[in-house]
Amino acid sequence: MVKHRAFTVLLLAAAVASNTAPCAAFEGIVSTVAVEQFAPPKVSANKKNATPERQSSKGNDRLVPESGEELESLERGLRTIFYGMDADGNGVLNETEVVAKIVRDSEWRYELLWILEGMRLTEAECKQLFKLLDADNSGTLDLQEFFLGADRLRGKDRKRAKEAIQRVVASEPAMDLGETSMTQTCSVTSTERCPMSDMPRDIPSLVFPGGVTRCLSDTDKLYAFRVYPGDTDKLYLDFQGGGACFNEYTTMNQTMCKTNIADRPRSGVYNKSDERNPFRAYTIVSVVYCSGDLHVGSTARPYGGIVQRGYANAQSAFDWAKENLRPRLESLVIGGCSAGSLAAQMWAPLLLGSFWYSHAVILADSYLDLFPGRTQERILLDLGICDTPLLSELRRAQCFRGNLTAHDLFEDAMAAYPTVTFAQVNSKYDKTQRYFHQAVAYTSGVLPDITNGSTYLAAVNRRLRSFKRYPNYVSFLVNGGQHCYTPFADFYTTTANGTAAISCGDGPAGHLCRARQKVFNAHHMKLVDWVHNLLLPRTVKHSDCYGKKLSADKWTLGGIAYCDEGDERQRYRDSDHSRQQDFGRVALQKWVFDAVPDFLTGRLTFVHWSGPHVAATAMGIACAMVVMALAAITMRQRRLQWLGSHTASAASTLPQVGASEAARSLQEQVSEENELLLA
Repeated sequence: MVKHRAFTVLLLAAAVASNTAPCAAFEGIVSTVAVEQFAPPKVSANKKNATPERQSSKGNDRLVPESGEELESLERGLRTIFYGMDADGNGVLNETEVVAKIVRDSEWRYELLWILEGMRLTEAECKQLFKLLDADNSGTLDLQEFFLGADRLRGKDRKRAKEAIQRVVASEPAMDLGETSMTQTCSVTSTERCPMSDMPRDIPSLVFPGGVTRCLSDTDKLYAFRVYPGDTDKLYLDFQGGGACFNEYTTMNQTMCKTNIADRPRSGVYNKSDERNPFRAYTIVSVVYCSGDLHVGSTARPYGGIVQRGYANAQSAFDWAKENLRPRLESLVIGGCSAGSLAAQMWAPLLLGSFWYSHAVILADSYLDLFPGRTQERILLDLGICDTPLLSELRRAQCFRGNLTAHDLFEDAMAAYPTVTFAQVNSKYDKTQRYFHQAVAYTSGVLPDITNGSTYLAAVNRRLRSFKRYPNYVSFLVNGGQHCYTPFADFYTTTANGTAAISCGDGPAGHLCRARQKVFNAHHMKLVDWVHNLLLPRTVKHSDCYGKKLSADKWTLGGIAYCDEGDERQRYRDSDHSRQQDFGRVALQKWVFDAVPDFLTGRLTFVHWSGPHVAATAMGIACAMVVMALAAITMRQRRLQWLGSHTASAASTLPQVGASEAARSLQEQVSEENELLLA
């Protein structure tokens, strides 16, 4: 008998509602599943002693393979859940038991995130879910029905996850780049350092640093970063984008990241033949992305021999830059697109403290850390960022507790470097970011928080508003859905109103169009001019957005063309006067709070010390020497005073003949002390 059921069910809900009442109404979007046909499973006559009969996994797109230890672990987890629901211990579940347990915060439920994590259902929806699992419509569930019902839930979510990942790959520009076409190459060895002086100016060169660096690819693990030589006092560190592989499914089953060195980009900031390019004179070090770990990974995965070394890859590029550029830079820019944008945000605190510069800018293009639920914290922990020098001791402890986010590190940098400009470029309805958000949700067992353009823009504005608390932060929001601007030709034509140039016709309508365009140009810059202004010291920096200004309570009603009312107030003028004060203060803090504990515990040796560690240590030694010198001078002065006072005392107490000799003796001693002091 084939059953037809129309049901609305939350397949895998958003983050856990820790303080919600049983079956409290959930806040996320409930997925509507159409009418489905399925045959009932074979059920044993004795339901209590029934043995689960596993269905074939063919065509089911499971995230968890049905084989070996993984299958055994899966079944153990399902049994734990089943018997945890069975309150009366009779071996079958009734509707009351399921409804009471499925929405309650129970420790046993967290063992299988991809099945029951954080479900927040109404009572009616709980009953619908029970009816879905009750394949024979008997009003009770045995272990076999529970197993097969869980399979059906997982199978539905696998399909949605697969579709979301396909959309990410199709919409990610960096994923479309082909294999490497090399023009200049060099491999770093013990005798070859690949100096920039040997590289032709403005011609890209691939540098293979060796060591522990590597790509994710099984066929070609060699890693290389790309250098576009320019002036030695202007450096642009650019993190390349290209998706992310953060669990077994997105790595082994349906790859969602680049795994090889991609062809060199030729447009946008990389087009040094374009006179409009504000980075024409810069040396660009492109941190090539092929590790799938947001450039921060340092971990070996327990599946497929996968090793992610994004941190080591990026660090090799920065070490090369320090060796080949001037010790003091006139301009330092740290940027990136897509996954590279997140990397720029997370690397900002360490890099700003590792270089000497007169002017610095952080330029994050097209990615905000808008992850569903608490998946970001888990992903960063699993990638191994907690074990890297990217984090201070306080942030490292926070990371191991599973509470670290990219915006935590970005805000740390804004607070620590108030004279550095922090800027972000983003589209108002970036489809790639939305698809990636959904892919993370469906492969992590939670519901997406962002379901359409309106919820996405509201989330963007909430994140930007938290950044705008810092006066050295500005943003550029584009009316459009494009993902990434700096590596593409649109970098030169984009305005806050979109990427396409407006052409006005003839007649009264054309005249009105040109008048409006003139007003627009008086208040808004092209993206390339906005970025160029960021690079100029002592100029006014400002946020740019085009659309009606709305307060936060009206964001969800404003569609996708509005702006945050706070954008108009976000402007500031930077200066150079305190840049070295910033560096010295942050370096001293880093030495006191990070270097000293690390060194004493053996985690940090002199070999690993970065620029701030060395600078702060030199400052500490110099201060100690000054204090010791002042102490010595003070002690000598006190001794001279003591000798002077005793000269008169000796002259009054000794006989007349001896007094003059004693006085002369003391006078000579005082003269010697003075000479030594002056010397």
